[in-house]
Amino acid sequence: MNWLIIALDILFALVAAVLGILGLGTFKSIKHLGIGKSFWVPLFLSGILFVFGSAVRIFHEFAVEYGWLVMTYTDEVIRVSWLLAIGILFGSVYSYSRKVKTAIKFTTPEAQSEIELKGLKKQTNDLLKQIEKLKAQNKSNA
Repeated sequence: MNWLIIALDILFALVAAVLGILGLGTFKSIKHLGIGKSFWVPLFLSGILFVFGSAVRIFHEFAVEYGWLVMTYTDEVIRVSWLLAIGILFGSVYSYSRKVKTAIKFTTPEAQSEIELKGLKKQTNDLLKQIEKLKAQNKSNA
């Protein structure tokens, strides 16, 4: 039995479990804000898939050592679970980074002044329309 591989897989599984627990815990704590679902839930799922892949490898090593029934496609199962985990993690980070870029875009001073300018233009147009209506009413009354 290769104890280094088992030790590293146990360490990898522990780190992945902590990743999943942190993801789920953070999501639960910010759920009321309505943000982060696109990042923290996939982070939790990827942690679970990493733990699953590591657990399969650890159990496979023990099964081979003790002559138990061995699954034929163990390496494929591990690779697929880790590939799914990395894919989900990539998708969540990409989605979250797009949201952050959008948030930064609307919170920079330049963007704020542009938004305020658009609001002032709309208010000015509304006031001009009201003035024109009052002038028209004044002419009709005179």
